[in-house]
Amino acid sequence: MALDALGSPAAARDGMLDVTRDGRPSARIHVTSRGGEGRALVLVHGAGVDGSFFGGLASAFAGRRVVTYDRRGCGVSSDALDGDWSLDAQAADLAAIIRKAGAPADVVAHSLGSLVAMRALELAPGLMRRLVLIEPPLFVGLDPADPVFQNLVRAGQALAKGHTSTLFMLALERENMGDAIRPFTQDELAFRERDVQTHADHEAGWMLAYKPDLARIRAQGVPVLLCMSERSASTYHARNQDFLARGMGADLMRLPGGHNAPRDYPDEVATRLSTWL
Repeated sequence: MALDALGSPAAARDGMLDVTRDGRPSARIHVTSRGGEGRALVLVHGAGVDGSFFGGLASAFAGRRVVTYDRRGCGVSSDALDGDWSLDAQAADLAAIIRKAGAPADVVAHSLGSLVAMRALELAPGLMRRLVLIEPPLFVGLDPADPVFQNLVRAGQALAKGHTSTLFMLALERENMGDAIRPFTQDELAFRERDVQTHADHEAGWMLAYKPDLARIRAQGVPVLLCMSERSASTYHARNQDFLARGMGADLMRLPGGHNAPRDYPDEVATRLSTWL
């Protein structure tokens, strides 16, 4: 189905976007556009979930044209048709969506999705007007002596051995995912097994290895907002906050709840982010 919906104010329309790289089909990305007019607000989901994670948040941005999508290998989107599961391929998917929706767009990225958005900004300048990063899983600024860093090293070793359950246990040991105050919807559960398996098989490796060029990101001139949640003080996200903010010249904002604040507190998060966007 063509994605004419991305360029129109019609509410809650779905379509598939064919992404090509080097002249070859790379992925078919499931995209949803909701209501509103004007500049697109594109939401990028994290690991182990799909675009349904943003169901509440997308609805809470009243008056905005909000675009959500399932990253490759997640939700309704296809696997990597060219076998490319790299971060660069993920960034190319996001760039294609923004171009279709109309650049420059505002982008809100959560968790692993933040890495996708940062890489897209590195590779394709001019596509974003403003960028919100919510608790990006980046480790480059951590003290190697920090026990949280050492735990993540062990997580990487587990991944190298194919021990995915150990990987998740170690990576999430100090994570405050949220309050689970909203029951999971059927949409959120429909592809959960696939979403989690895609992360374990194709994403965790580059997540642990990515070292963003913070100076290059800053040089693009795109204002960046770095968000941490109130209950994330003991996590690596918060330990890395000052390092990342200085490197990107980012503003800081506190969100309610834990790591999954955009899902658990969509109205509050939309209200706070709207003051900056």
